[in-house]
Amino acid sequence: MKVILTLCLSFVIVFVSSLDVNAQNTEDSSLKQSIDELSDDLGLSEFYNQLPSETKDTFKDLGINSISITELSSVSFSSVINEIFDIGSKESKTVFSSLGLVIAVLLLYSLVEGFMQNITAVTMREVLSVVSTLCIACLLVIPITNVIDMAGRAIRMSCQFMLAFIPLMVTVIVSSGNSLSGAGYYSLMVFAAEGIAQLSSKFITPMLNVFLGVSICSTVVPQLKLQSITDLFSKTIKWLLSFSFTIFSALLTFRTLIATSIDSVSTRAVRFTMSSFIPVVGAALSEAYKTVQGSINILKNGMGVFVIFAVAFVFLPVVLRLLLWSFSINICKTVAEVLGISIPGRMLMSVGTVLSVLLAVVLCVMALFIISTALIITVGGKSS
Repeated sequence: MKVILTLCLSFVIVFVSSLDVNAQNTEDSSLKQSIDELSDDLGLSEFYNQLPSETKDTFKDLGINSISITELSSVSFSSVINEIFDIGSKESKTVFSSLGLVIAVLLLYSLVEGFMQNITAVTMREVLSVVSTLCIACLLVIPITNVIDMAGRAIRMSCQFMLAFIPLMVTVIVSSGNSLSGAGYYSLMVFAAEGIAQLSSKFITPMLNVFLGVSICSTVVPQLKLQSITDLFSKTIKWLLSFSFTIFSALLTFRTLIATSIDSVSTRAVRFTMSSFIPVVGAALSEAYKTVQGSINILKNGMGVFVIFAVAFVFLPVVLRLLLWSFSINICKTVAEVLGISIPGRMLMSVGTVLSVLLAVVLCVMALFIISTALIITVGGKSS
């Protein structure tokens, strides 16, 4: 009798456990199905196609073929590092080839100047210095202007991608019952994306090309006294970037925190009303509402992480090329200082200043989009 009772009890325990597991699996599958339905309704597959072709190829190498939490969470640190090294190796070919040519010109200039030590004519040495500087400028102008254009294209592509992402994110946030957070995020981010896109096409790229030309002219023709203007331009741009980025980040953070607090109170009031004033099924509806909010938040977090990856890999080739160019220019400048070559060394320093300004602009725009997206998925639109 005891044996039969023990077997029956064991069977009941196993049966109940299997029911719990089946219920959990059913709940997980239904949650995944609801998230997939929301993704289809929002048209996230079309949003994925908004990516630039180079970024889309990078995502395929990482195993990201859609906006899915499963695919995003499966990306490993080693695969990201390998992809960064692959992009860096591709970008280094043009940079290091120009580096070798510039160092060759510096060595040739130093060799010829050594043969001219017995020549007392200062004019010949000045002509040699100007000619070598112009040769280096010819080697650097076209690649540097290509980098400036590449950075401008990356900024415009990221702005277009963000303008396609912002309405989708706002729709998801508002659907979770956080209308104030969505409205504040929409107004600020659309203004930022549109403003940056216009500045990139009408101000940043043309002014950096002009800045490069003025910097080279100030070293080739020192009588123009343009070095102070280039230094002022560099300091002004960096100061304006720091100030604008700080103000925008603070404003977005404050508005998001305040709107999230108000939306949280509104959400709790809705759930309390459901559970208190709807007879019989009020508590069930309140829990169902919370479950829907959880599903929407999972979708929101997946979209946000995807956009952070996308913005980072849109800017990554530009950032790596700028870093490689800055490293190469510093090497050339060091070689010029060791050989005692003054005018080409000053020209290389001016080109390095242009690259530092461009790198500051690119990093500022990239950080603005990434931080704003991370803020809205961590603070804005939380379920209560």
